[in-house]
Amino acid sequence: MWHRHERVRARWLIALSTALMSCAPATSAPVVTPPPAEATPPRTEPTVSALAPPEASVRAARSLSPSGLELGTMWTFENPPLDYWRERYGFTPDAAWLEHVRLSSVRYGQGCSASFVSPEGLVMTNHHCARQCIEDVSTADVDYVEAGFYAATRGDERVCPNLFLDQLVEISDVTARVSAAGAGMAGSEQIAQAMAAEAERIEQECAQQSGSTCQVVPLYQGGQHQLYRYRRYAPVKLVFAPELQAGFFGGDPDNFTYPRYALDIAFVRAYEGSGATPAATPHHFEWDAGGAAENELVLITGNPGSTSRLITVSQLMYERSYRHPFVVSLLEGQRRMLQQIAAQGPEQERAVREDLFSVENSLKAYGGQLGGLRDTLLVARKIAWEADFRRRVAESAAARQYADVWDELTRIQERKLEISPVLNLSNPALVGAQHLTLASQLAGFLTAAALPEADRPPAYAGDRFAEVQRVLTSPGDIPEAQALASMQLQLALAAAWLPPEHPLRRALFMPGETPEQAAQRLLRTSRVGDVVWRQTLIAAGATVADTISDPLFRAGGLMDSLYSALLPQWRAVTAEETVQRQRLARALFAVYGTQLPPDATFTLRISDGIVSRYPYNGTVAPPKTTIYGLYARAAEFENQDPWTLPPAWARQRDSVAMDVPLNFVATNDITGGNSGSPVIDREARVVGIAFDGNIEQLPNEFLFDPARGRTVAVHSAGILEALRNVYRAEALVAELVGR
Repeated sequence: MWHRHERVRARWLIALSTALMSCAPATSAPVVTPPPAEATPPRTEPTVSALAPPEASVRAARSLSPSGLELGTMWTFENPPLDYWRERYGFTPDAAWLEHVRLSSVRYGQGCSASFVSPEGLVMTNHHCARQCIEDVSTADVDYVEAGFYAATRGDERVCPNLFLDQLVEISDVTARVSAAGAGMAGSEQIAQAMAAEAERIEQECAQQSGSTCQVVPLYQGGQHQLYRYRRYAPVKLVFAPELQAGFFGGDPDNFTYPRYALDIAFVRAYEGSGATPAATPHHFEWDAGGAAENELVLITGNPGSTSRLITVSQLMYERSYRHPFVVSLLEGQRRMLQQIAAQGPEQERAVREDLFSVENSLKAYGGQLGGLRDTLLVARKIAWEADFRRRVAESAAARQYADVWDELTRIQERKLEISPVLNLSNPALVGAQHLTLASQLAGFLTAAALPEADRPPAYAGDRFAEVQRVLTSPGDIPEAQALASMQLQLALAAAWLPPEHPLRRALFMPGETPEQAAQRLLRTSRVGDVVWRQTLIAAGATVADTISDPLFRAGGLMDSLYSALLPQWRAVTAEETVQRQRLARALFAVYGTQLPPDATFTLRISDGIVSRYPYNGTVAPPKTTIYGLYARAAEFENQDPWTLPPAWARQRDSVAMDVPLNFVATNDITGGNSGSPVIDREARVVGIAFDGNIEQLPNEFLFDPARGRTVAVHSAGILEALRNVYRAEALVAELVGR
C-alpha cells in the first residue's frame, strides 16, 4: 500500500540522519526499535569493493540490450509523450484533453494523490490517505476508522484539520535562471547553495505576485527546473470512508500483493475559504460505471514521490551495500516495538495504529526494493543501460564533456561509504535513545561552555546554547522499557556496522558483550538520566568534564565529537554529488532530449498502461478480482483477522452482486505518492483508483519493468456496488454518476 510522507505521531519517534538519504529525493523514515542481536548479521566496514557489481550481473549484462523503458512512464504534463502514445496505443490527446486531466487531478496534503469527481468539489482518494482525517474527526464515542463514516448531507460533513488540496494550474521553465545562479561559484557547496537560494526567491516572487502556492521542481536530478504554480483548496471535509476492515482488508500480509479484495477509497470535499460553500470544480472526471476491459489503455494521474532510476551503477551499489540494508534493520525493530505496545490493549492499539501501519508499509517497500537490488537480472539491466548511455555520450560531440561523470560519482560513493555508518551511529538521536541524546548533549554543552560564543559549534551557538541548557536541567521521566529498547537498537546497529576496533564501538561495548548486555550495563551504571546530577555538572563548569568517568557520558562525548566532525563532511560530499548529478542530467539531455521521463519528485505525472494479467506463482494472476473473492477469502481463513469480513459486508451479503469486479491490475508506472491516483480511460472517465503495487513492482524504484510489476486499483464498478448496496450512500452515488 503505497503511502509516502507518513505522519509519525508517537513522541519518541524522530527522523533518520541525513546520511540515510537515497540517491533520489527521499523523505525521512521513522526510527525503529531493536531487533534481537542475532537478527542483524555481523558486518565488516563497507569498503570500495562494495561498489563493484556482482560478477554474475556483469556477465548477464553482456547479452542484454536496453528496452527503452528503463526509466519508466511517469511523464510530466509539460512534456507529454505524444508520439509514443500514438505509436503504442493509437492515442492522440489534444491540448484541451491534457489541460482538463491536469486540472481534474490534485495533490492530497503532503503525501498522496486525489481527483475531483463532481462539479461541486467532491474528491476521491484512498482510505489509507484519509486515515489521519478519519482519526481526527473521530470522537470519544465513535471511532470512525473502525466504524466507517458517511455524511448523507453537506451539513454532516466533518472538517479534516490541516488538510489541503493542491491543483497544478501553471507550469513555467526556470532552468536558465536557477542554473545561472550557480555559475562562477568556486565549489560544489557554493553552487548548490546559490541554486537553492535562487529557487527559493523564484517561489517567493511567484507567491507574492499570484497569491498561489509555488514550487520550483528539480527534474532530471537538477538538470531542469520547472516552476509549478498551484491553487490550494482548504478547508476540506470528510464525506465518506468505509470501515478499516474494508479499506485495508487483508492487512499487512496482503499489502503489496495481488490478487486483492480491498475497498481502499474515501471521499472528501473541497470548500471555499469560509467553509460554507463547496468549491466549484468544472474540471472533474466523469464516472465510467463499467470500468476498463483487459488489454484496454488506462492512464493514471498522480504525484509519485521519488524513484532512483537515473542513478549510476555505483550509486545503485551504494544502496545495495549500505543504505537499504540499514533502513530495513531499523524498520524491523520499529515494527516489533509497536506490535508489543498494540498488544497491551485497545487504547494502546489505537494510539500506535497509524505508526504501525506506516512502519509495516515502509518495511515491506524497502524490503521489496532490497530484494530487487540483490537480483542478478536487475543489476545486469542497469549495467547494460549505463553502458549504452556511456557509449552514446562518448560518441556525441555535445555530451562528450560529461564522460567523466561516472568516475566522479563512483569516487563520491566511496566517500559516502566511509562516512555514512559512523555518521549515523554517532547521531544519538538516530533511534530516539534519550539517554544517549542526553549524554551527547551534556558532553557537547560542557565543551562549548569553555569556548567563546563565536567559536561554539552550531549546535550550541546563540539561542541553541540556552535551549540545550534548559533541556539538560529540566526534569523528565524516561520510561524504562522504552529507554532499554532504543538503546539496544542503537547498539545492535553499531555492532553490525562498525568494525570491532572502531573507537565508538569500543566506547559502547565491553569485550564479549551483546547489544542487550551492553545496553543494560550502560543504563544501570550511568547517572546521565539523573537531572540533579546533570544540574550539578553544569553548575560546576566546563572543567569538570575531564573528571567524569560515567561510561555513558564518555560514549556520548565521543558521539558528539564524531557527529560534529562528520556532518560538515557529509554535507560537502552530498553537495558535490548534487553537482555531478546535474552534469549527468545534462549528458542525458544532450543524448536523449526530453524523450525520457525524469525521476519522480512528488509532482503531477501521467502514466500509461494496459489492464493485464501476469505470470504468478506458477499460474496466472487474473486481470480483475470480484466481490466473490472477498467473501471467499474471509471464509478460507475462517473469518480470522486480518481477513475478517467487514461487518457491513456481512450484513448485506444477500444484497450484493457477487460477480462485480472489485480490484484490478494494470501495467502503469506508480510509486509511493501515487496513492489515491485516479485511473482513467481515453475519454478521461474514472475506471478506478490506484492504491498499491504488487510485490513484483517494488524493484521498479531502480528500473521500470512492466513484465510482472502491476499497479493495483479499486474498480469503478466495485466502488459503485459497495456504495449502493453495502453502505446505502445514495446521495454520494447520485453525485458520482451525475444525477
